[in-house]
Amino acid sequence: MSLKSYTDPNYLAHRGFSATVEDDYLFNVIPDALLIVDRNGKICKINDQLIGMFGYGREELFEKTVEALLPERVRQRHVNNRENFQVKPALRSMGAGLELWACRKDGSEFPVDIMLSPLPSSDGLILAVVRDITQSKQAQEELRRLAFSDTLTGLPNRAALYNDLERYTSSAAAGLPISIGLFDLDGFKDINDTLGHSAGDELLKLVTHRWAPVIGGLSRLYRLGGDEFVVLIPECGDPRHVGTIIESISQTLEKPFQIYGKPAYVAASVGIAIAPGDGRDVDELLSNADLALYRAKSGGRGRAVFFHNSMRNEAEARRNIDIDLRCAYANAELELYYQAQVRLADSRVVGAEALLRWRRGGAVVAPGAFIDALSDSSIATEVGNWIVRTACETSATWRSKGLAPVRVAVNLFPTQFYDSSFVSEVQKALLETRLPPEGLELEITEKIALKSDAATFAILHKLRDMGVRLALDDFGTGYGSLNCLIKMPLTHIKIDQSFVRKIPDQTNSTAIVRSLIEMAHRIGLEVIAEGVESIEQANFLRSEGCDEAQGFLFARPLPAGDFEALLRNAVHGNSRHCAQAASRDGSLIR
Repeated sequence: MSLKSYTDPNYLAHRGFSATVEDDYLFNVIPDALLIVDRNGKICKINDQLIGMFGYGREELFEKTVEALLPERVRQRHVNNRENFQVKPALRSMGAGLELWACRKDGSEFPVDIMLSPLPSSDGLILAVVRDITQSKQAQEELRRLAFSDTLTGLPNRAALYNDLERYTSSAAAGLPISIGLFDLDGFKDINDTLGHSAGDELLKLVTHRWAPVIGGLSRLYRLGGDEFVVLIPECGDPRHVGTIIESISQTLEKPFQIYGKPAYVAASVGIAIAPGDGRDVDELLSNADLALYRAKSGGRGRAVFFHNSMRNEAEARRNIDIDLRCAYANAELELYYQAQVRLADSRVVGAEALLRWRRGGAVVAPGAFIDALSDSSIATEVGNWIVRTACETSATWRSKGLAPVRVAVNLFPTQFYDSSFVSEVQKALLETRLPPEGLELEITEKIALKSDAATFAILHKLRDMGVRLALDDFGTGYGSLNCLIKMPLTHIKIDQSFVRKIPDQTNSTAIVRSLIEMAHRIGLEVIAEGVESIEQANFLRSEGCDEAQGFLFARPLPAGDFEALLRNAVHGNSRHCAQAASRDGSLIR
């Protein structure tokens, strides 16, 4: 029953309460503590529950004022409340929104809720109902703790960070700067995928334990969720000092963690923002730290980057181009060009790489101006699947017209590997266009390869089992290339044009290309050289046994109709449209 029910005059009158309050039975069976005091605050009557709650004997409280049940620090406030109540007697809470505490005989304090009501037909007597709310407060505190704490690590969570930042950003606006570092663990996803989510959870707890002593008492660590953490450094706007703290935290990750007896390595990318210069409110400060983190991650593992206004401009530009690309895709302004891949042994066209172009206002926009923005866009997977299907349709059309059965190569976006339906999308495209699986080659960039996990490898094996060819693009440009050759079910490697451009004149590049060709052949892979622009380069590659080549020497990227004409001319032996395709011995694209 509510406290208000007990103190309602109608309730009391109905149950026989009067100025003398003779119904002792009812007075004592009510589960809350009750007492009646006179207009001077002296205790006239108490029930058994109050005696049990406060630990006094019944006789000890008579003739004492009700303030004896309260801590000394709040007694005067209660006297004032009681006097005000006498002036305007009405049912009310004594606390009036304030936290109330009572005091037991042994001096221990506990939180209470007190309702006061004038007794009907009495000369200024007041009924007080006292309820011990210790359990209620404990439950509230536990709910608050859960609301503002991360259950896995015990750290303050996102809600706590927002609360604290609200306070600190107000201080920053008044001239007291604050700094935040937004951390993202590099390599965490690999551990989750290879060792399991329980291992990932264990790693997050170990990271928290390792960081806590480094952060110290002034700064505060929060977990936002996933593998993202924030370090808040109050009253600090010195980039050098902030950088030292961030570096000391990052250095703790240099030693491996032991997860279920196995070593696990992670690093941290960090975006740093300082208020008020980098943001005068919570959302702006966190947003700018996130932009700095984006820059840090794009530059590799384990980097810390301070926010700069140029990042905001770049983000705005990315957002604008993303909007334009969405419109371009919806309005069918994206199209595919095709660049010939030539078999060096006989100069025949055996493949065509599908290259995305954007026809914007009558002009063709090269991919360098938009491909990175598209790769990061949420429509990347949808556009990537459209490219696969369109390339398959085009290649199947060429075959139906009796032209050379060239395979078509498609570059993949990283997001396509995170789409559970990707394999089925490829399979559907092949079935509906009736293109043989070996007629499709999917090119994987080293950026995808380096971030590959168990799920990615499973996708690649499924594709290869279907008969689809797999090529590693830009081979040789990164440290992970050799590891990719071992792990991935590849059919081709593509030697990056940065090496091809320097042959045969530069000794180092010549030696590298020669070694790459030999190594690939030893493990059963075919080799395509990119960016071939001179007869000397083509002849060198041919002499070294390179299987195929593509580049301006043979043909520039062409719209589908022009590429079809190139194939048709090759079938009829007409080479007029194959500009710059002659090799030193006089052979042409055939």
